[in-house]
Amino acid sequence: MFEGEIRIANPWWIDPTSIDRIPAILNAERSLVKRLPLERHRFAGGDHVYTLRGPRRVGKTTLLMMEIKRLLTEGVPPRNIVYYSFETEGRPIDIYTLVVEYLAISGGRGRRFIFLDESTGIERWDKGVKKLLDRGNLRDCTLVMTGSHAANVVISAAQLYGRRKEPEVGISDRILHPMGFGEYAAAHDETVRSRLHKLSLDGEQARFEAVRTVLGGEIPDSVKELLPLVDMLNAHFHNYMLSGGMPEVVNQLASKGCIPDEEYQAIMGRAYGDMARAGLRREWASPVLRSTARSIGSTASWRSLRANTDIESPRVIEEYAHRMSDLLLLHVLYRYNASEDAPKYNTLKKLYFCDPFFFNAWSTASLPKPFEHSEAMLGDDHRAGSLVEQAAACHIVRLASDLNARNDPAGLFDTVFYWRSNRGREVDFVVRTGNGGAGAGGAVAPIEVKWQGRVRRDDMHGIFDFRKATGMGGCGGAVLSRDSAEERSGMAIVPASIFTLLA
Repeated sequence: MFEGEIRIANPWWIDPTSIDRIPAILNAERSLVKRLPLERHRFAGGDHVYTLRGPRRVGKTTLLMMEIKRLLTEGVPPRNIVYYSFETEGRPIDIYTLVVEYLAISGGRGRRFIFLDESTGIERWDKGVKKLLDRGNLRDCTLVMTGSHAANVVISAAQLYGRRKEPEVGISDRILHPMGFGEYAAAHDETVRSRLHKLSLDGEQARFEAVRTVLGGEIPDSVKELLPLVDMLNAHFHNYMLSGGMPEVVNQLASKGCIPDEEYQAIMGRAYGDMARAGLRREWASPVLRSTARSIGSTASWRSLRANTDIESPRVIEEYAHRMSDLLLLHVLYRYNASEDAPKYNTLKKLYFCDPFFFNAWSTASLPKPFEHSEAMLGDDHRAGSLVEQAAACHIVRLASDLNARNDPAGLFDTVFYWRSNRGREVDFVVRTGNGGAGAGGAVAPIEVKWQGRVRRDDMHGIFDFRKATGMGGCGGAVLSRDSAEERSGMAIVPASIFTLLA
């Protein structure tokens, strides 16, 4: 059934050097800005099932091809590596059939690496994998499956955890996000790369420890060593807020000095395609996203987001926002309930896009010359603050996910929040640090974004109130500034570009 297609999809079986002529590899090597391989996305050996998800065109296929090239370079026999893409609709039985047919024709011995692209888009794909596990077909196999719909991955992976019969088989869910600012700046600038390496900040754990120290109210020596680069980093941060981290958009800005109109349309078109496959109607999704773009940096209710739409029920807005979170398009932040150390679901929310360019696309959806409009927003100090908060949100949500080992979007509701006191003073973000501490969920830290040169004491009142409400005492919290850096009143003031570089 699949034998002919398998042979066509894996030309390295005949000529291992053909991997260098695969379009994904060629495009990556020709790119002006090359996405650096991330260790966290290496797929180690062992009998393991990996899921890899992320927005469409974020680079999942390129990552798989780079892994295949690495395996070939390390001497893995070509026929021990198979790739297949389920771009068209498939069924769970197709996953089972393809793998069984591959194992029958591959010949040879040793570990097999099986890469199934867009396979987690198949509804109940876990049934196909479970059948392979139950029948022992995945012994000595490493299986990697990709897709873009987070809920589909999480639900099916949960079924595997509960029902698999091979206890020695591991299951890991990974996310390939758009490039964060740290990856973006390092890919653009050798000076940034070498400084991070010199300070041992090119490893995840070292960066996490530096960020935890900042959230605790102190500026570590490694961060102080980055301060001389703040003007350079702010220049890169400006461009990052224009392009976000989608590789093709990043390269358009780097090569042309602007982002063509068609890139905005392409990003939105692919997102609407994913939404349609998830059962969301474009005529309802579009006004929700435009309303979200208008509300960045502000709190909103499901009812207020319904304004200027044809959607009758706020419940539909809520459902669409959560489904778009599953699609890695939006983040939904709830208010932090200090007395219960938990999100407060029945009050106002804050919504952010998962990448700065997603915000740019929908905030300019009805405007001509979207790139010029985005540049003008960044040139306006008042509006630029909202864009910085949007960029910070992307990184803080990812940081919360990493620090608390949460990949399920629903699980993030309990790791990152906003906060407002009874007096109306607000903290932009509250993040669970992954450390122990008071409360059922562990320690939390407040983060305020103030895109200005000088941070005044008035700008800290929200954090002061938060400390009192949570019993934190007189220390802890961070303020993200434009270029100021100091320790004051038990909190760390650091440039937003440096914080996002590390988060």
